[in-house]
Amino acid sequence: MKSLPKKPNLAFLKKDAKALRAIHRQGDSACCEQLRNNDSSYKNKSDTEILASRFSINDAQRIVAREYGYASWATLKRYIESIELSLYNNVSDRQGYHRTITDSYDERSKNYDNSEWHRAIAIKAVDYCPPEPGDRVLDVATGTGSIAFYAAELVGPSGHVTAVDISRGMLNKCNEKLTATGLDNLEFLYADGENLNFPANSFDQIYCTSAIFWMSNLQATLRHWFELLKPGGNIGFNATPSNSFFWGDGARRAMAKHGLEFTCNIPAGDYDNAHDMLELAGFENFRLHEDKDGWYLKVGDNIGDFLTLESYAPGQYPHPLEGLAEQTRRCIQKDYETEVRKRATDEGAWHDATQYYVYGQKPAKQ
Repeated sequence: MKSLPKKPNLAFLKKDAKALRAIHRQGDSACCEQLRNNDSSYKNKSDTEILASRFSINDAQRIVAREYGYASWATLKRYIESIELSLYNNVSDRQGYHRTITDSYDERSKNYDNSEWHRAIAIKAVDYCPPEPGDRVLDVATGTGSIAFYAAELVGPSGHVTAVDISRGMLNKCNEKLTATGLDNLEFLYADGENLNFPANSFDQIYCTSAIFWMSNLQATLRHWFELLKPGGNIGFNATPSNSFFWGDGARRAMAKHGLEFTCNIPAGDYDNAHDMLELAGFENFRLHEDKDGWYLKVGDNIGDFLTLESYAPGQYPHPLEGLAEQTRRCIQKDYETEVRKRATDEGAWHDATQYYVYGQKPAKQ
């Protein structure tokens, strides 16, 4: 299977299809093996039979799509169109965006291991789709290594786990723990999960927990990971429902009244979105496990700063509130707090912390 360019261009791919059709029309047998490899109807035909057959531009486009792992030209076209949507690409300054992430997680690395909640999510993501002994595993945005250390035990000495993160603080913690364990089938690397420098077909399993929302172009990232997987390999990640009030939906509604877009948790935050994104990236065998969770937040005079510039805006940079007049920001905060109070009971306001565990599989045969 060929790898798509980082920024695939539909016009360029159309030229590829036209060139393929032209070669066929010229009676050049150089195209025959390409057709056999990507369309079963040509598999048992001789060069003479293939060159004598009707071969339209639609046929050529289908062959080009299948070379890149897509069943049809229409699916390949939908994928390319989808990664151009602003919803999945609202980051105008990648370096600035990364700084907001690394600054936060470098600081959080000091006590991140105290979060049993994050560790439980990581372990569950693996348990729903565990690696086999001898597998090669990639853990993206490893944090302090919960998945990495667990997976290293599961794959055993004949397997290998590579864990990456862009927070050096997190990686320092990982390497301290690695030294103490003496494991030799595990390595931690500084790397950007959206732009990894590994050969295609390198891994049997790819996991990413508590970080999928940070991917600035999730659709393109999923395709990138698809190409890093071996045929038959699996991807697994967790996602937060897009309708969780305190994890995006409340801010989204308050900001929408002022014409602002807040995309946190939208891309993978419901069954249909997650399914469509994995399908467009080339995956099959879609699975989603829903684990209900949540707790009450106390509502007092000081509800909290859920909408300050210091809060997260995953997938967007600069923060959509940056540069707004102070009066507008106050109005947005007031709308938000009013909505919180409407939801409050004697126990407080319910924080829906339900988790989706999402999985897809790279087709075994390309």
